[in-house]
Order: sequence, then structure tokens, then C-alpha cells
Amino acid sequence: MDVQGKLAIITGSSQGLGKAFACKLLEAGGLVCLSDINETTGASALAELSERFGKNKVHFIKCNVLEKDDIVNLYEGCEKHFGRTVDIFCNNAGINHVRGWKLCMDIDIMAVMECTEYVLDKMDIRNGGKGGLIVNTASLAGIGVGMGRESACYFVAKHGVVTLTRTLGKKSFLKKSGVKVQCICPAFADTAILEDIGTDALAVVAKKFGLMTPEFVADGFIKLVTRCNNGDAIVIVKDVPPFIYSDNSTEWVKFLALGSKLASTLFGVDLFTPQHQMVYFALVFVLAQLILYFLSTLLFCC
Repeated sequence: MDVQGKLAIITGSSQGLGKAFACKLLEAGGLVCLSDINETTGASALAELSERFGKNKVHFIKCNVLEKDDIVNLYEGCEKHFGRTVDIFCNNAGINHVRGWKLCMDIDIMAVMECTEYVLDKMDIRNGGKGGLIVNTASLAGIGVGMGRESACYFVAKHGVVTLTRTLGKKSFLKKSGVKVQCICPAFADTAILEDIGTDALAVVAKKFGLMTPEFVADGFIKLVTRCNNGDAIVIVKDVPPFIYSDNSTEWVKFLALGSKLASTLFGVDLFTPQHQMVYFALVFVLAQLILYFLSTLLFCC
């Protein structure tokens, strides 16, 4: 998408990743409505970005994403202020697990669902909308396995965000609604979400994984918005160019189902374990090599 002249809303954007995302959109010629539950940091971000990009390019509206009325006010207030319809909506507001599993789930997935459902209704061409783009801030946690009981809720929520993105990011849905859906999956970034995990835990994270700057993550964000496809999940990790993490789960299930069927038919295997699967992979690899060798022999002989 060419973001020149496009209007975007970003939740949780008074600091951290959301603010960095806003800067990238503004640098590319977009208009941005900042949003956050914290009015103090919101006012500060608005003043800074207004000075950098112009007061007519950026606005701020307070929003608690747990409140439906606030979501409605954010969307309608943004359109009223700029005098045009929203083109891009970024579900970026989020917290970590430290404040409890329920609040984490409420903000990191339930509020994302609430915002997405509302925004889809507004953007859907079948409802008189003009289409648009929804970008969800997921996490590398959305495609990985949790590190323990305490953080399980965060991983579950982010897996939900990735799955939501891929489910709504199908060609058939885009054709009907006119709305693209994408998500960004960053590893650990140096933002406020890490402030309350404790200095010891933060030191371990920094040493083991490294901490990215919000600006580094935002470079991946703008590539996602401007160059990537509907349904894409882009992964951002430290010191590595961003890459698309495709969903091949259906293909893998079919591949394993074939292996399970063959193992059952030929050898009476009634449970296709990882050990059986490794043998299956090895046999498929050997077979593929033999086929390639046979084809190359025919080619050179001719």
C-alpha cells in the first residue's frame, strides 16, 4: 500500500513501538491519529510529532481499548478531526503477563478482536465502506512456545492475534470485504512493556536475545504495510532483515497424514510418533534424491 495521504489510527502509540510506527507512516506522507490510555504521554507524543511533521498531520485521542465506547469515539473522532475516512487501523495496544493472565488476555487478544470487529464493519465495502488495512501487533511469542506458567497467557494471546490475522487475511475475505489484514511479530524490543518484568529478567533477556530499538522494529513495520501481501506475518529479530513467516500447517498436516496412512497400511503402525516421522522424512528425502538422479541421468544421456 502507498501510504502517501492515507489516514491511520494506532492504538497504544504514545510511546514505544506505536510511536515509532507513527513516525514511519508520517515520514512516508501519511496522517496519523495517536491513541493511548495515558493522556500525559499522549500529549507529549502529539507535541513532538506535531513539531516534526506538522500539526495538520497528527492528532491524539485518548482510548481505553477495553471500552467499546472509547473505540467508537476513537474511530469516529479521528474521521471527524481529519474530515475523511480511516484507511489503516493498527491494533498495537498491549501489556505483558505481569499484571495477571486475565487482564493480559483482555487487552492482548479480546480487545484486538473487539477493535477488529468494529473496524471491519466500518471499512467493509459491503457496508458502504471503502476497504482498508488492519495491522495487528503480535509477537515472536505468537509463533513460539511459552517459557513458563506465568507468561503462558501472553503467548496464548499473541498466537490468537497471528491466527486472527491469517484467518481474516484470506483472498476470499479480502475480495468480499476490501479489507487487508497483516501482523508484525517482533522479538524483544526496548519498550515500556519490559519495564515491570524485573531487572534480573530484563538482563537475561538482553543477554540471551538482545533488545531491538523501536525504530528497528518500525523499519519492518513500514515494509509490511507498503510491500507485503494480505495475511502476511512479518518476523522482526535483532540484527536480521525482516522475513515473512508463512503458514504451512495445512500442508504439513496433509503430509503427515499421508505418512501415517502409509505406516499403518505397510507396517501396522497405529500411532505415528515423532520417531516414525523422522524415518518417514528420511525415506522421502532419499526417494526425492533418487528421482532427481534418475531425471538428471536421462537429461544428460539425451
